Amino acid sequence: MNEPIDLSVVIIAYNEEANLPRCLKSLPPNVEIIVLDSGSTDRTAAIAQEFGAKVYQRPFTHFAEHKNAALAHATRLWVLAVDADEELDAPLREAIREAIARPEAGIQAWRLQRRLVFMGRRMHFGKTRDWPVRLFLRKEGRYEGSIHEELKVPGRIGRLRQGLLWHYSYRDLSDYFVRFNRYTSAIAERHMAEGKRVPMVSHILRPWMEFFTRYVLRLGFLDGYPGYTYALISSLYAYIKYAKILEKRRSS
Repeated sequence: MNEPIDLSVVIIAYNEEANLPRCLKSLPPNVEIIVLDSGSTDRTAAIAQEFGAKVYQRPFTHFAEHKNAALAHATRLWVLAVDADEELDAPLREAIREAIARPEAGIQAWRLQRRLVFMGRRMHFGKTRDWPVRLFLRKEGRYEGSIHEELKVPGRIGRLRQGLLWHYSYRDLSDYFVRFNRYTSAIAERHMAEGKRVPMVSHILRPWMEFFTRYVLRLGFLDGYPGYTYALISSLYAYIKYAKILEKRRSS
């Protein structure tokens, strides 16, 4: 278990002293750790160095450029890209080790199962699970997209069915709405730049369908009050996103 593993872990960070120790403690042992910091004013860089990470500094531009810049510092065959607010469980660490030690022919990247931690609860329902591509051959992966960046690889992508990546995305509801406002504004700006149109029927019906899908069809009610809250604010996110697009279009 303590043998070196041909893996670089790449993390971009800014003022993540509250999250970073949990993330770094959860990583497989004997990996190369790359932390690309954006001028944090807290102990982010110092904490990373305490865990043996190689820390680099770069002003933030947008997510794809920043992650590609972090990737350029990696030196090992495989790369695991994680965020500072994510945590690997033990089965996932073992699954990653196994995937690298016994690579499957033709597979250039792997999707990991990620689940949300919201209002202190590990969520299991209500569209709180996704499968991001996070483990990949270093020479084959590159990020694209300025807001919701996406990793592109030319070959096959598999799924690691074992283990979970837990996502502690929001400190609290105040933090959620700070990000809510930033992301909905960025999406509205992108729609305007690309000349996309939003049908009024989408603006009116999408928020209601979002809540019904998450809370009822996807069993969000089984996650208790956090499940209800997450379904509700996700529907509001859909509404505000479209409202900002229409507002910008009317004022342009």
